[in-house]
Amino acid sequence: MGYPIDDAAEAAIAARGWDRSAGDPAAGTARHIQAIRHSGDRTAQLSRVTAPTLVINGDRDLLISPSGGAATVRAIRSAQHVVIPGMGHHLPEALVGPITTYISQHANRVGEGGNHVRIS
Repeated sequence: MGYPIDDAAEAAIAARGWDRSAGDPAAGTARHIQAIRHSGDRTAQLSRVTAPTLVINGDRDLLISPSGGAATVRAIRSAQHVVIPGMGHHLPEALVGPITTYISQHANRVGEGGNHVRIS
């Protein structure tokens, strides 16, 4: 299963990005890649997260593989992982509802369990 890209919607998103980048989207991409390269392994920091955590990945994401989400879930005690079949790195309109449901269900579980955010 895949989610076709809506060309008109993607063009509108690209136009907003172009406007934000002052016509130089390569600079923003370069900053993003540079930040990733310099951030290093954050597993130790993630292990200190005590906030209820939900990680959502697409199984066709070419930028952040589901294995990266699984590693995040292993690092954060009691985190939950949802892998959405057919989803890549973008959020297609067809998945806004289901993803909103996942987030809502997660928030409801947290509320029912009395979990709270603690910074270690």
